[in-house]
Amino acid sequence: MKKQLVTLGLLFTAISLSAQMKNTEADTVRVQTIEDVNLHKTGNPNKARPLSTKSNLTVMENPQAMSIVTHEIIEQQQAKQLSDVIRNVNGIYLTSARGGSQDSFGGRGFTFGNDNIFKNGAKVNSGVFPEVSGLERVEVLKGANAMLYGNVGPGGIVNLITKKPKFEFGGAFGFSAGSWNSYKPTIDIYGPLSKNIAFRVNGAYEYAESFRDLVQSKKNYFNPSFVFNLSENTQLIVEGDYLYHNFTPDFGIGSVTDNATGVSRLATEIGRNQFFGANWQYQTNQQASTDVILNHKFNNNWALNAVASYQNYTKDYFSTERIQWAYNSKNNNFNPSWTRPVGRTYNEQNYTSLQINLNGEFKTGNIVHKLLVGTDGDYGQADSYTFKLSSTTLGTLLLNDPSTWSNEGAMPTADKTYRRRIPTRRLGIYTQDLVELTKSLKLLAGVRFSYLTNGESSDKIFLPNNPVAATSAKTEDHAFSPKVGIVYNPNDNLSVFATYTNSFVPNTGTTVYFEALKPSTVDQYEIGIKKNVFNNAVAINLTAYQIINNNTYNTARFKADGTQNSDSNLKEFAGKVRSRGVELDITGNPLTNLSLIGGVSYNNSVYTETPDVYGYVEDQRLVRTPAVTANASVFYTFTNFAKGLRVGATAFYTGDRKAGWNDTKNQTQVTRMIDVEGFTTVDLSLGYEWKKFMIQGKVGNLFDVVNYNVHENYSVNPITPRNYYFTLTYKL
Repeated sequence: MKKQLVTLGLLFTAISLSAQMKNTEADTVRVQTIEDVNLHKTGNPNKARPLSTKSNLTVMENPQAMSIVTHEIIEQQQAKQLSDVIRNVNGIYLTSARGGSQDSFGGRGFTFGNDNIFKNGAKVNSGVFPEVSGLERVEVLKGANAMLYGNVGPGGIVNLITKKPKFEFGGAFGFSAGSWNSYKPTIDIYGPLSKNIAFRVNGAYEYAESFRDLVQSKKNYFNPSFVFNLSENTQLIVEGDYLYHNFTPDFGIGSVTDNATGVSRLATEIGRNQFFGANWQYQTNQQASTDVILNHKFNNNWALNAVASYQNYTKDYFSTERIQWAYNSKNNNFNPSWTRPVGRTYNEQNYTSLQINLNGEFKTGNIVHKLLVGTDGDYGQADSYTFKLSSTTLGTLLLNDPSTWSNEGAMPTADKTYRRRIPTRRLGIYTQDLVELTKSLKLLAGVRFSYLTNGESSDKIFLPNNPVAATSAKTEDHAFSPKVGIVYNPNDNLSVFATYTNSFVPNTGTTVYFEALKPSTVDQYEIGIKKNVFNNAVAINLTAYQIINNNTYNTARFKADGTQNSDSNLKEFAGKVRSRGVELDITGNPLTNLSLIGGVSYNNSVYTETPDVYGYVEDQRLVRTPAVTANASVFYTFTNFAKGLRVGATAFYTGDRKAGWNDTKNQTQVTRMIDVEGFTTVDLSLGYEWKKFMIQGKVGNLFDVVNYNVHENYSVNPITPRNYYFTLTYKL
């Protein structure tokens, strides 16, 4: 409790918004707002200067695909969580959520991890459901981004930009309510404290039950921020961010496996509402972060941005888990059973980071340079606690006998056995230059040097004479990550580009001979065209890419002595992963009162060059990677007839995909993969604005589509059925 109070104290005294400076007619530094990056409503992202690129380059100058979802989109779609926002970015998709504990994303065939999610430019733990009511926008840089961010996964990065203080008084109070007894009051107030100081306070409380029996959620969110204009050319921004979320872990309906053949399928005969956990299980996540941002403009051509950030994350988990129904077809006994396992974990992460970016524009002769020079570093400490349970199971359930589906059962006692602590350090130095060879032809070249070390694990023993896992040795990795691209940019409305990027991803664990694993190296090739139409109000962007992860590792199936392996820290070489795809995005306002978002993507990710013995089957689509995704959103606001009325519709498609595991060479079972059909959900929205009031209503999943998000083969979570949601907002 003392630690939590200290953390809360920090929230009120330190802070941040990753704001980027922009020249004004008075040459003063101002808070970056959504209008400063030329975005309004859905906006044309090609006219933006995103914070996530760390540079002064516009989207049209960057040889890379990127997307921006503004707060207008978030609010008009009445998004509840980050997955509702991200589905507007085609090519980025919800993969699965183990136990429904977080939004897990993938992009271009690769899974997003902790290294792929950022808030205001600083890395944050992805093991939470972020609160979206405090977001100004979400920026997504697709593909490999190692040159700017170091050891990030190759699918892309997601940067959450929080709302900014303003020097005029305003804000809003809101109240939302919907299906399954959900309700959520929100507050957002901003304004000046003096001529040079402004503030903003966002807050929310949310309670929600679920279409799933016994499942519920409680969330508190608080986000105060301040901006200090220290002079005409110097700005300090401070932000605190605190999220508390207590909810019921839920592993869904599970899969059914034939023990004789190993073939699995989803247990779709079970109703969407049926909950198989215990009535006492819980998970509590807390995330507290503080950021301090310094922006300084030396002159009209040179500017400095520095970001210091601290984060504390905890996860307290005690639950039944891993629903896997199994039966033995040899005995013709089709009454699959499941012995319900119980798990108890506690994790804590403390993470501190600092980055400094210097941007400048200068000439060498007649050649214009736009230069970025930067450095970043961080220190993290991850603690994981192991427990001894009085019982590791909670009864046996029979699939064909609902009388056994009890949610009762005493909570086992859980005693801490030991705490394992692993420190990590990372340092990066990078530079990038956009050179205007001619007025239309530009060359971008950049390189980063990264150094990463995982320290030797250390243990604190709480309960002697209990098994302790072998400690992990210290590892050190370093790499150069180059990026080179060429851009044909004859005017502000057209850009054609080609780019190459190399990156690396460190691997944890060891070989079966306890040797350290080499980092995975990734090559990405990308070509694309960005075009503005409808008087530059709409962006149409088309991108094609190939990404090759040259050396991937997976959990070893056998130990060095040939016996079956169950230690996830022991890894084996799996071969290469090749991802190819194409993406089409359409975003903007073809009419002042019409906002439009649309897109479609195709991806094919497969293993190649795998080992001959027990290697993965080559050219077989990777599990949890849909071939096709598509999105469409249309909102129209009446300005004459029925003035203030807004109507809208959204549709999202996720294509066929595979769950389970990819097949291996020489396997005895028919397949290790589970077919999951594609699905489309449609939402309808209706709103009316009168003076300072706005009322909105939404019908989600209008056609009550049934489908599932699947983590491997055991966490099979139904998507939300048809639902209703209403929001009343009063603007100050």
